[in-house]
Amino acid sequence: MGISLTEKVYTDLRRRIIEGEIAPREFITESRVAEEYSVSKAPAKQALHILADQGYLISYPRRGYMVCTYSIEEVNQIQEIRRCLEALCVRLAIERATDDEIRSLRIYEGLEEYELDPRAAINTRFHMRLAELSGNPFLPETLRPLVLKATMSYIKGPPDTEHFEKIVRAMLARDAELAVSLLAEDVRDI
Repeated sequence: MGISLTEKVYTDLRRRIIEGEIAPREFITESRVAEEYSVSKAPAKQALHILADQGYLISYPRRGYMVCTYSIEEVNQIQEIRRCLEALCVRLAIERATDDEIRSLRIYEGLEEYELDPRAAINTRFHMRLAELSGNPFLPETLRPLVLKATMSYIKGPPDTEHFEKIVRAMLARDAELAVSLLAEDVRDI
């Protein structure tokens, strides 16, 4: 089954926001999106709504949507929360997850080949999979908006999969302190 019009619009708009093609604080309307992508307003509206739900856009009634921006201080505050929560994820995953489940963190293998935005995709998927491995269903739910906000704010360039591999190896060795330390390097202030 092919990709829906909503998914097509969502994926490309997300990429454009992350890559800075759509400027921070720039307004986007359903009409503009529908026209740019040659689709009806329904898929445009759905794509914009998803992006707003994920924290990429802010909805302004009767005006449209605006690209979210976060100050360096705000991103650092997000990272501070993430370091605490993701350290908990690492410790719980080391206690609860099997080696095969920990190896499933290697989602980055081959991903660069088919992703529009490999760094953001790899970063988001790695951190969300880590939260899932904690075995606590509230951790992924709590972390998702924080990871997405941080990812859209500052993650650019090629993915650093070597660093993720070090985290995976530390977890497989059941070395929680090393894994948490490596994770803190990844979830750092900007």
